[in-house]
Amino acid sequence: MSNIDQYRQMHAAGHFPGHSTKKHSEMIKGLIQVYDAKTLLDFGSGKGMQYDEQKLHEYWGIEKPTLYDPAVKGIDVLPNAFRPFDGVICCDVLEHLEHQDLKAAIFEASIRAKKFVFFAVSTRLAKKTLPDGRNAHLTVRSPDWWRGFIGSLAAKGPDLVLNFDEELE
Repeated sequence: MSNIDQYRQMHAAGHFPGHSTKKHSEMIKGLIQVYDAKTLLDFGSGKGMQYDEQKLHEYWGIEKPTLYDPAVKGIDVLPNAFRPFDGVICCDVLEHLEHQDLKAAIFEASIRAKKFVFFAVSTRLAKKTLPDGRNAHLTVRSPDWWRGFIGSLAAKGPDLVLNFDEELE
C-alpha cells in the first residue's frame, strides 16, 4: 500500500481534521497582516476543520483559504495556476512525507505563493502510526536540516517563513 493510500485510510478513520493549524494561528495572522495577504492556500489542510469548526480564517480577517490535501476526497487536486495565492501555509505536513514526495511538496507549495510561504514542521516522532506500522512522521530531522533542505528546494520569489515544534515551547 502506498503512503498516500495509507493516509487516505487514516483520514477515512477520522484522523487529521486540521486542528494543528491553530497552534500556529498567531504567527499566520501576523504574516497575513505584514504581507497584506487576501488569499491563502492551505497546503495539506487535512479535512479543513480549522476553518469549518474553529473559524481561523475569521480570526485572521480573510475569506476561507483554498484547501488542498491529497488524501482527502474533494480537495485532492492542487490548484494549477502559477502563484495565484498571496500566501501558502503548510502546517504539520512535511514530516509526514518521504524524500521524493517531500521535495515535490516544498516546490509545489512555494510556486503557488506570491508573497510568502509558511512551513511549520514537527521535528519529533508522531503519536500516530501508519497502517503498515511505521511512525506517521516519516522524516524526523533537526531544524537546521529542515532549514537547509527547504531553502534549497523552495521556489525563488515568495518569502520563506519556517517554524518548528520545538521552537513553540
